[in-house]
Amino acid sequence: MSDRGSILLAIDSSITIREISEQAYMQSAMISYYFGDKEGLIIALLEKLAEQQFVQFEKVFKDPNPIRSFIPLATHYFANNSAITRLIADEILFQTSPLSERFIDLFPKRLAAMLPDLIKQQQQRGLYRADANPTWTAFSLMTLILMPFIGASVRQRGWNISDREVCSEAWSKHIYQLFTTGVLIEGDSL
Repeated sequence: MSDRGSILLAIDSSITIREISEQAYMQSAMISYYFGDKEGLIIALLEKLAEQQFVQFEKVFKDPNPIRSFIPLATHYFANNSAITRLIADEILFQTSPLSERFIDLFPKRLAAMLPDLIKQQQQRGLYRADANPTWTAFSLMTLILMPFIGASVRQRGWNISDREVCSEAWSKHIYQLFTTGVLIEGDSL
């Protein structure tokens, strides 16, 4: 099994330690010894995923138009890691646990430290409105990116928007256009 496959398999909340150990060709006692329980294993796997993904994010953040480059990267990340979006919907949004706290530290808090700075840079360059709150703007961007994946069932069944559509270049351009319409200097102000 691939490294990525192992990570995504373990994040599935319905799978047991025994099933994970069978897929990893090891004894379940070894997993318990090193990670304590399934939650400990999931946290360790999330740490690995976060490190891998933030290497990619940091590369994009050096791009001349980092927000435009970030949108398709983040969209493809969530599209290709449905186990993460299921974890967010099932374990993170409405529960407080060591797992949810660690996830928030690994992903949202790190993005909350990086994305507002990118917004500020664009404001300083005169590309985005100076009166836009960088933190709120970054959070709004993440909502535009993430919600179609967390709400996949509603998106598919209620809005008839396919997985293929939200993974397309056209969707990324759509998000960018909606996002920048609200923050570009040329945009209408209230």
